[in-house]
Amino acid sequence: MAQTATPKKRKRVVKTAEARRADILKASREVFGTTGFADATIADITTAAGMGKGSFYMYFETKDHVLGALWEEYISAFYDTTQEILAQGNAWWPTMDELLQRLLEHAIENAELHRLVYGSANAKALELCKESNARVMDLICGFVRRGAVAGAFRSASPEWTFRMIYHAADGLLNDLIAGGAPLDTAAINRSVLEMAHRALGDPDLASAGY
Repeated sequence: MAQTATPKKRKRVVKTAEARRADILKASREVFGTTGFADATIADITTAAGMGKGSFYMYFETKDHVLGALWEEYISAFYDTTQEILAQGNAWWPTMDELLQRLLEHAIENAELHRLVYGSANAKALELCKESNARVMDLICGFVRRGAVAGAFRSASPEWTFRMIYHAADGLLNDLIAGGAPLDTAAINRSVLEMAHRALGDPDLASAGY
């Protein structure tokens, strides 16, 4: 009599801590996008991530911290881009233009995350996101400070002026994203760059087309 072959046990795949954390972030972004941040639960996230609820707390305290981590990833990507642009050592205004354009493009590419953070996040999550924003702001303000010393940026307080430009551009994007209409990247870029050139006192304003 022929013996029945014993089925082989499926080999268990053991993921690294980094991979498990990434699974939670990916699942959270999907759940927040479909369910909404306010209504999403930890159970929703862990189910989507294919893990037990207890595993969540090995990586995050609350869903606020998850949203903060998603924003930190978003900011970190632009922080790296900012460092690359600054390292090129181009002239002051071309560098400023590239920084602002890349910032706007990055934000538009991540419009859904902006909608989540500024449209549905609570105070705790927003505070965590603000902490991430400060990293990029401080890096670019250092560049603006050096440019002011070199005479490229001219305003009563160049660093404060740039902070206002940054927040104004961020607010504009959030309003446009919340409106749901298609975003005209070229028009947004031109509007923000014109504001920057005027506010920071570009000495060659006319030749810059503003």
